Amino acid sequence: MPRRRKGRKRVDIVKMENESNLQVTFSKRRAGLFKKASELCTLCGAEIAIVVFSPGKANKVYSFDHPSVELLVDRFLGRDLPATK
Repeated sequence: MPRRRKGRKRVDIVKMENESNLQVTFSKRRAGLFKKASELCTLCGAEIAIVVFSPGKANKVYSFDHPSVELLVDRFLGRDLPATK
């Protein structure tokens, strides 16, 4: 008879109450999100800007950008940019 293993469990998408678990999950998912964004840039030549604020009291800012957040936000908002050489 084969042994049954637990494997991955389904996680309900609800706000986590435990601050420690929340911080660990945030860090792992942020890293995964930035990795996927990097792959999209490399494979498809996409221009991507991601800004993430950490949960909790720290409220740190993390960003991923290719080529730059400022350039892409200005382009998104339709602002005129100075000519660059």
